[in-house]
Amino acid sequence: MRIHISLPANNLEQSEVFYEKLFGRPASKRRQDYLNFRLDQPPIHLALVKQKTAPAPAGGHFGIELADAESLADWQTRLELNSLDYEPEPGAQCCYATGDKLWLTDPDGYRWEIWQRTGEFDALGGQASEHTGPAAEKPGCCA
Repeated sequence: MRIHISLPANNLEQSEVFYEKLFGRPASKRRQDYLNFRLDQPPIHLALVKQKTAPAPAGGHFGIELADAESLADWQTRLELNSLDYEPEPGAQCCYATGDKLWLTDPDGYRWEIWQRTGEFDALGGQASEHTGPAAEKPGCCA
């Protein structure tokens, strides 16, 4: 079983480089106007379809919840080794949970949250995050 996500993309070449670095593997299929990643871990079938003017994301994000801190550290290492910009958010309090998160944005502005739940939180939104940068300027996980 895989979750299927299909997104419009302005520049498939840039998207291909980004997602190969993010997922640590090459695209499963590549055509002039189409690209996909069929992954077992995480179980995602991500399709990117070339559009001359792909609409800007209207908010929200995609997330990959990990089982433990070691898995999060492995993702962080891969992001660093592949020179992908990300914003760490340790101790985040959001959506009735606490967690350690890594936020990054693809070439078309789609936000990805790689995170590990560390506990429960008794409110939808949390305290203001102390991190700065691209992730801080965009809506939080509950937006």
